[in-house]
Amino acid sequence: MPSPAGISIRAAREADLADCHRIWRDGLDGYLRRLGAPPLPEDNPGVQRLHRHTLASDPERFLVAEREISGIPRVVAFGSATDRGPLWFLSMLFVDPAEQAAGVGRALLDRMLPVPLDGRVLATCTDAAQPVSNGLYATFGIVPRMPIFNLVGRPVPGFSWPELPSGVQIERVHEPAAWAAAAELEAFDLGVLGFAHPQDHAFVRDEPRHAFAARGTDGTLVGYGYAGDIGRIGPIAVTDGALLAPLLGHLLAAVVPRGASAVWLPGAAGEAVATAVRAGLRIEGFPVLASWTRPFTDYTRYVPMSPGLV
Repeated sequence: MPSPAGISIRAAREADLADCHRIWRDGLDGYLRRLGAPPLPEDNPGVQRLHRHTLASDPERFLVAEREISGIPRVVAFGSATDRGPLWFLSMLFVDPAEQAAGVGRALLDRMLPVPLDGRVLATCTDAAQPVSNGLYATFGIVPRMPIFNLVGRPVPGFSWPELPSGVQIERVHEPAAWAAAAELEAFDLGVLGFAHPQDHAFVRDEPRHAFAARGTDGTLVGYGYAGDIGRIGPIAVTDGALLAPLLGHLLAAVVPRGASAVWLPGAAGEAVATAVRAGLRIEGFPVLASWTRPFTDYTRYVPMSPGLV
């Protein structure tokens, strides 16, 4: 589809990322403050790191929209996506509040989508409080299917997490750089997720988050998970959904952050959500809605890195 009048779309550059962060913050504040939320901080290092990562890993899928104002081009919207095997995932799509409802977001999305689709799954995560965005993605077949909850806090002392199955042991990965690129990890992700994404493991490792591997009695990898010093938990992947809650409990105990822990738990992993709430974590804010054109990953066995990166 053609761009709205006065709008030009081009590939993003490193120098655009400050504008992308501003638009992300202003876009969220534009509706969250109407719901009583406090303004977002001026600086969000985690989101800025995500922007740098998606630009580095998928530069052809990170686009900005510009409007010339007083003879000077100004970035007024941006979108970023990742391509991982059969999965095309929209990481972010934000439009400056002054430019919304003018077709800029639709034009960006139309330019970002893979052509031809070649059988790809299209997916994203959106805020449940954003019906306009959810409606836009649904017109492309990317329909909300499942909530993902942000659980925040620390387990109450002495809480008993479900035990690991007999013979399963969890070990800390002492060479995370080698782990992120290991053939074993790639094969595991292909089996559980349907795609490998070593570049995203490297991104999480460099936050840094500490990696842990769960192994059966024969040494076979049956799960992994990450926990960071700043509190972020995930991704977590397991061969059996019954491993999810015990592994989550181990991660929360093994890495004690300076403040609260936080993890995005899929609604499909109901027992893990219930266990985490019983342990003392609380559901914070609105859930995000995982949306896709067709199923691609078993979310009873997988906890994503964040809403912006599967």
